Amino acid sequence: MNERVALGWLLPLRLLMGVILVVAGWEKFSSGWLHGDQLHNAVATWLGQHRPHGFFRPVLETARAHPKIFGTLVTIGECAIGTSFVLGAFTRPMALLGTILLASIAAGSGETPLRPGTALMMAAISLTFVFTAPGRFLGIDQALRGRLPRWLV
Repeated sequence: MNERVALGWLLPLRLLMGVILVVAGWEKFSSGWLHGDQLHNAVATWLGQHRPHGFFRPVLETARAHPKIFGTLVTIGECAIGTSFVLGAFTRPMALLGTILLASIAAGSGETPLRPGTALMMAAISLTFVFTAPGRFLGIDQALRGRLPRWLV
C-alpha cells in the first residue's frame, strides 16, 4: 500500500478527534474556563479525591494557583488542536501538543492503563498522529507537503 492509502484509514479518526476537541474547547469557552473558576474547581476536586499521580501533583498545584492562565491554555489548546485535526493542517506539531495536553489531563485525573479514560486514549491516538501525519490525506498538509519541512507537515 502506498502512503495515501494507509493515511486514508486515519481520516475518520482524525476528524472524530478534531470534532471532539473543538466541541470540548467550545464548551469550556462557553462555560467560563477563561475566568479560571471551572479549572480551579476541577483541579480542587482531583486533589481532594487524591486522584492525580504523584509526579504530576506540583503541576496541578501550579494550575490551582493560576487558574486563569491554565484555563485559557486548556480552552484555546483544545480548540486549536481540534481545528488543526479537522482541517488537516500542521497535524504533526499540533498532535504533539495534543499528546502533551491530553496526557496532562490523564495524569491529573488519575487515569492509568488499568483504569483508562477518554483523555488517556485520546493522548495515545494523538501520539499516533505525531508519527503518521494524517493531514497528508485530504488535508491542508497535503498541499503544503514539499514546501515545508517534513516534520512540520
